[in-house]
Amino acid sequence: MRKLISKLFNRTTMTIFVLVVELAVLVSAIYFASEFSTEGSYFYDNFPQLRWIGLVDNLIILFLLVFQVVTFFRIMYRQMDAEFKIPWILILLILPFIGGILYLLFGHKNIKAKHARYLIASDGMGAKYFQNKIDEKHFGEYRRNFDYLLQNTSLSAHLNNKVTYYKNGESFFPAFIEELEQAREFIFMEFFIIGEGEEWSQVERILIKKAQQNVDVRVLYDDLGSAGVFKVRTLKRLRKAGIKIFVYNKIHLFISGIYNNRDHRKIAVIDHRAGFTGGMNLADEYANIDSPFGYWKDTMIKIEGSAINNLIQLFLSNYDLASKHTSNYAKFLDYEYPKFKEEGIVMPFGHGPAPYFKERVGEETLINIITSAKKTLYISSPYFIPSESLHYAIRRAALSGVDVKLFLPGIPDKKVVYHLAQTYFENLMKAGVHVMIYRPGFNHMKTLLADDKIAFVGTINCDYRSLVHHFECGALLYNVECLKDIRKDFDEMTVESTELTQAFRMPKFRVFLCALIKPFTALL
Repeated sequence: MRKLISKLFNRTTMTIFVLVVELAVLVSAIYFASEFSTEGSYFYDNFPQLRWIGLVDNLIILFLLVFQVVTFFRIMYRQMDAEFKIPWILILLILPFIGGILYLLFGHKNIKAKHARYLIASDGMGAKYFQNKIDEKHFGEYRRNFDYLLQNTSLSAHLNNKVTYYKNGESFFPAFIEELEQAREFIFMEFFIIGEGEEWSQVERILIKKAQQNVDVRVLYDDLGSAGVFKVRTLKRLRKAGIKIFVYNKIHLFISGIYNNRDHRKIAVIDHRAGFTGGMNLADEYANIDSPFGYWKDTMIKIEGSAINNLIQLFLSNYDLASKHTSNYAKFLDYEYPKFKEEGIVMPFGHGPAPYFKERVGEETLINIITSAKKTLYISSPYFIPSESLHYAIRRAALSGVDVKLFLPGIPDKKVVYHLAQTYFENLMKAGVHVMIYRPGFNHMKTLLADDKIAFVGTINCDYRSLVHHFECGALLYNVECLKDIRKDFDEMTVESTELTQAFRMPKFRVFLCALIKPFTALL
């Protein structure tokens, strides 16, 4: 019964219900307006006392027409890119009146204003701990890449941090479990997906044990991301054990585009000692215990040093928003970190929807890395539906003589999304981009490397959900030792991948279907 109720009242069912009701009202209004206001019609001649219904129906039609026009001008007036305006105008033209209702429900890609104010207040509480004190000489030729983040986030860049790169789940999870076992003060965990299974069982056992030892254990997971794989009874069991666990952006019956603003971040911090971020969630497929799409390729990094503070700030801001509780920021940020010999710069940062983020920080950071490449550029993304700016930045790099390799899955988890990605292949290959298909399975890593000098490792996919709608995170890495490991990983992936040739062509029927869907990809 619970599953039946869930299916009857889920977002898709409710959306279809609203659209059917709207269509029924419109058809009924047009029919009765004609029948009760046209002399000679059955209802007009036989029910003169009800002729007022024709007037009411005409007023309804007039209202819907005005609503359509107002919605159109609102779309044109709003400060949004053409990538968002054009699909909404198409929807209004294809689905008159109904398109306006859809726009009211899903046309707002921004988070709630009160949530934005909360996050801004969170930045203010941590502001004094993020004063950039790095001499310009340390940034070398990549000063511009870091200047953009320093100007558009509340965080800082850090010297003398140690970064460890994990090229797959088999290397990451044992290291992560080991760090959890050593926790003495606090454990912060924020993941898009927590999926119950072998890996989670190990983590849950440690979290409960640490909570019993008075370790401050806080967990945040996304409601949509973990739907169906993380049970409510598990949530209750963890809370009963003393773990402070909360759900981000819980989905209710009310339908809204705000539900597009998911928490896609992956962050774990243990005792100021280790901070983790990257593409992996807490689920068995990431450790290749389950293999639904062949071998699951993904990456994470461990940060040791003062850059951990950036991850703490990012975690606390979203955790406090979900828990409706204000943390003691000084307790966690006022800390003297050890300094390591590495001279490179590490800057973890966050990205998310407006109005909290005034700029598309994640997208611009990726573009800045791409445009800074002079010789080689490696890009890995599981989902590739790029914005126009990102798409042409990649093409310009290749056309400028940069050796560009784009790595995509051999076995995709979402076939429609993968087919849409294929529509970009021909244009990219004409520019000289090497499109590499990872043969062993699903390549889920979100990593960029330019000239073996600067890299990004994080959660940001090359699609609109990551670039516009979601809360994301990652780290900009310059001149650190682990860049050698990242390059080695890309070299190994090159051997394990098949490069597409200029002869690649999509089946015509698939081209037709993608042509129908592609104008609306910015809204997906």
